Amino acid sequence: MRERITFDANLKQLIEEQPKIKELLYDYGLKKLEEEDIADVVLDKLTLKGFFRMMDLDDETQGLIWEKIQHLYKEMEDKK
Repeated sequence: MRERITFDANLKQLIEEQPKIKELLYDYGLKKLEEEDIADVVLDKLTLKGFFRMMDLDDETQGLIWEKIQHLYKEMEDKK
């Protein structure tokens, strides 16, 4: 069983464990980081909470993303 994920989870690790998270975050600012060619530099240092702050996402959007991430991990656990 996987460790419980939190808002303090490392973004690069989350994406490596669940690649669909990258697709999810793409529309919320990850695309901008890639376009500016800084994604490789910041992803290993950035937490999910840090990403939300960096992209200035409101609480409602953060909650929506969090629910989708939880759902992706639940799907992954159910397949095991």
